Amino acid sequence: MSTLRDELHSLIDRLPESQVAPILALVRESAPAESGDEWPLPDFVGALASGKGDLAARSAEILRAELGRDPE
Repeated sequence: MSTLRDELHSLIDRLPESQVAPILALVRESAPAESGDEWPLPDFVGALASGKGDLAARSAEILRAELGRDPE
């Protein structure tokens, strides 16, 4: 292993746990995946998908349902 890799490993081992995720994200962006595939998307991707189309277009319907008012 090269001196630079040894230093990198040492620095990573000294990181506080709160800084591990942001550094890992940076490294993932820079390193190719082992299988040649793209990295998987994070778990939160698609969390807000309702499957009911454009929320802006449905805003009046959503507000009526939430406020309990009949359509005008």
